[in-house]
Amino acid sequence: MAPFKTLHQKHKWFLPLVILGIAALIITLLKLTEPTPPKKETTEKEWLVQTEALHLGEASPQIHLLGHVESPFNSMLSAAISADVINVPVRDGQFVLQGDTLITLDTREINLLIIQKQADVTELEAQMLSENNRYESDIASLHEEQRLLVIAEQGVKRQAKLQASKLIAQERYDSAESQRAQQALSLNARKLNIADHPSRLNQLKARLARAKTALNDALIDRERTLIKAPFDGVITLVSVAPGERVQVGQALVSLYDRSNMEVRAQIPDRYVSLVRASLAEGTSIKAFSESYGEINTLELQRLSGQANEKTGGVDAVFTPMDSDENKVSNTFTLTAPTSNLVLNSSLQIQVNLPALKGVATLPLSAIYGSDRVYRIEDGRIQSYTVSILGKQFSLETGLDRVIIQSKLLNEGDIITTTQLPNAISGLKVKPRGE
Repeated sequence: MAPFKTLHQKHKWFLPLVILGIAALIITLLKLTEPTPPKKETTEKEWLVQTEALHLGEASPQIHLLGHVESPFNSMLSAAISADVINVPVRDGQFVLQGDTLITLDTREINLLIIQKQADVTELEAQMLSENNRYESDIASLHEEQRLLVIAEQGVKRQAKLQASKLIAQERYDSAESQRAQQALSLNARKLNIADHPSRLNQLKARLARAKTALNDALIDRERTLIKAPFDGVITLVSVAPGERVQVGQALVSLYDRSNMEVRAQIPDRYVSLVRASLAEGTSIKAFSESYGEINTLELQRLSGQANEKTGGVDAVFTPMDSDENKVSNTFTLTAPTSNLVLNSSLQIQVNLPALKGVATLPLSAIYGSDRVYRIEDGRIQSYTVSILGKQFSLETGLDRVIIQSKLLNEGDIITTTQLPNAISGLKVKPRGE
């Protein structure tokens, strides 16, 4: 029984081994008889790109700046006297003409002061008249005083002769001498009054001049009870109302001159030298801005005399051009109304800087990184470093262009304007349309 069991176990393991061997043989035969696919030849991929021929010439850089509208004639009118407010006929935002009354103050107090100052003037004029009359009287009396002194001296001489003859008492001689001395003193006093007349008259004239000045000052203050517009402008603030008591120096109303508007914007440092040189040569630098749906034409007038405290840059001051000077840019027609500029408002301005020579312009898509372009050479691209000198903006197409300069690029060079994600020198490309 045992030998039979052992033989049965050997046959049990033999059959699976045979089956596995047959399967392996079949797989091997299938591998050997499998058809071989044809081999494909490997070809280099060509990238389809847009291109543009390089044209050297002149180009004007354009920059966008944030401007602030201001006016050099922005006045805050204040009270010159202490008085009550009677009438305020203007409101914030109202347009007024030069000479229009903005605020009326009470004149009763100033009228009383004017009466007092006029009385001082009248009193001093009367004193001057009295001084002149006294002087004339002194001149007329001087001759009489001199004649009386001569008579007194003659009387003394007579009394002296009589005294020598023992014909009169000493008292009579002394009386005559005393009368002569008194007359001499009176004459000297008269002469002194005449000599002091110019000094007294000048003092009175000085006091009269001060009194007249005080009177004129009071008259001017009465005129200032009518607060009037110093120029054509727009009211920006009214600080008082009827019935209020205002003090000297108190702010009443503010306004600005609409015909003297300016737009201040900071020029980037790299353009300051170019702008300063252009202004020195008399070259006009134009700028354009849009405010409340209207286009304004601005002209650069000057650079600020000091650097900006916060940024260290230099501010440029633009003024609106006359409305009859219509200017045409490369994309649209511009007019220059100034009525839509509002004080203290901010607006974007586009500045057209003077033209640069020996430069070219390319679409923004042609620039890789910050300063690289790719030129197509024999179907492949080659990297070149360029200097970026500025931009040009197109409101018509919305496609900005970059002003470049490079000594290695020449007229007519073909530059790729497609942004390739894997652009490297030597990459094979194919311009569109070929």
